[in-house]
Amino acid sequence: MGNIVIRKMHEADLPACMAILARWNMAPRPASADNPDPERSGIEVDNGFVAESAGRIVGTCSYIVHSPELAETASLAVDPDFKGGGVGFLLQQARLEEMRQRGIRCVRTETDRPDTIRWYVERFGYRIVGTNPKKHAFSLANVDRWTVLELELISARNAQR
Repeated sequence: MGNIVIRKMHEADLPACMAILARWNMAPRPASADNPDPERSGIEVDNGFVAESAGRIVGTCSYIVHSPELAETASLAVDPDFKGGGVGFLLQQARLEEMRQRGIRCVRTETDRPDTIRWYVERFGYRIVGTNPKKHAFSLANVDRWTVLELELISARNAQR
């Protein structure tokens, strides 16, 4: 698998990132007459990361800032050839650390994959807080709801110290 390097995303990375996301049916799509309110219509490059191996992008993730204290993860995907090798974990660690540095207290994540839900809960300490209906067939086409998870990055008590 080679050395994995996690770095900030650049505009030039978008085609490779979109290709990886498309393999998981998670590529952002523009609003259209058929789908005026898509799940994701773009990627915030400034809030994105990529995983590289031998100069090839093999994973991507990003996040959306909703307020100075609330953010939402977006678009974590790994090339299937690299799945299971820790790439997703490294990407998740990078974006969580950047959000902590920005003062984000709470992170929301929505996913429809049972193994991913377990991964967020067991590896990062998220808790399940509810569900949201999907806007269209995104990610797993046969699942019509997102499981909503939350992670407290900075507690009010720790922030005051």
